[in-house]
Amino acid sequence: MKQAIDLHKIGEKLEFNDARERSNGQRSEGIMTIGAGKKGPGAHKHTLQTEGFEVISGRMIAIVNGKEVVAQAGETILVQPGESHTFINGSATEPLVAKFWYEPALNTEWMLQTMGEDAMKNGGDWDKMSILPALYMFYKLRHEYRFAGMPYWLQDVIFGIGAGIAKMTGAAKKVSLPESLSQARGTVRQGQVITVN
Repeated sequence: MKQAIDLHKIGEKLEFNDARERSNGQRSEGIMTIGAGKKGPGAHKHTLQTEGFEVISGRMIAIVNGKEVVAQAGETILVQPGESHTFINGSATEPLVAKFWYEPALNTEWMLQTMGEDAMKNGGDWDKMSILPALYMFYKLRHEYRFAGMPYWLQDVIFGIGAGIAKMTGAAKKVSLPESLSQARGTVRQGQVITVN
């Protein structure tokens, strides 16, 4: 059973199911709840994954490559690899509940679980995550996860310096890397490119 990421302070909850294990890494999925009037993550890109959202209840407003897309219960939004996206709960009174998934699974579930568990320990808010372990993770995931609106080279510099400091101070030891990120760069396993240094 995977731990639910319950960020009570900001009204957000993520619950991953066993799709990653059942699909041999081809798909990761879960249910998210976003509080009334709350925002999801900042604009970002999955460079190697398709991300999907199926609204179960409420109203999702997604911004995909600068265009607003609205989905109601029963409707689906697909975000292709490399597309900048973020979303908000379109209701000021009701929570947004949606199924979400990533194909292929890669390491996004691990990242969200690891950072979410840290955020829960530090007060239940993404803004309360430990910064050095987070920078270390973003550096390790730079081939599959990027922030939108910031040049990749600048992200590499910032996250690379942060990862270096995390290693020097021991903060990186707080992060248990999944096997896919522990392998040599360029290794191919079951159709999945392992992209780690």
